[in-house]
Amino acid sequence: MKKQTLLNTLLLFIILLNIVLVKTGIILPFDNWIHSKIVHIDWLTNILLFLTNFGSVKYIVILCVLLLLFYKPKTKLWHLYGVTILSTLINNIIKVIVRRPRPELMSIVIEKTFSFPSGHAMATMTFYGFLIYMIYSSQKSKRFKRTLIGLLSCLIFIVGFSRIYLYVHYFSDVFTGFLCSIFLLSIYIKIMKKQKLLETKL
Repeated sequence: MKKQTLLNTLLLFIILLNIVLVKTGIILPFDNWIHSKIVHIDWLTNILLFLTNFGSVKYIVILCVLLLLFYKPKTKLWHLYGVTILSTLINNIIKVIVRRPRPELMSIVIEKTFSFPSGHAMATMTFYGFLIYMIYSSQKSKRFKRTLIGLLSCLIFIVGFSRIYLYVHYFSDVFTGFLCSIFLLSIYIKIMKKQKLLETKL
């Protein structure tokens, strides 16, 4: 328990530090350096243009509907939906507070909202991250769990990378978005466990 509290404190510190670094512009040269190292390849661009959608509101809503139709029991689904909505609210609040413009480079995807933190990064880490928790705590076979957790983990980081690759976000946007969602998931799951609301098995 003490280790988790220490980890959460560290995560919160890094998140707040990144907010300060972004707000003051100190981290911008590093973010621009990351962008300067990206090499675009046509076939990879096409793949990432598709996979980046898995962090969009539209795709996540579709997945939520599919889960609602085919997944039983429903108990953990409401927590999945709840924490995802909460993540979106937090993301929008931070965006308005920091008000960071999108990268000045010619983006391959057009986005009109503020850049920090990445909404796609937060959505994927929160939504698929909670799915990973659901799978991990299930009674499915180890092989099944490892395979699905591995695929979802890859998807999370591919979506994050795609936002930088497509020039719609800086590295610090994506990195901080991931950290915000990890922090949120840690707190949310801890509270739910205490209330014994996450004991239903898959």
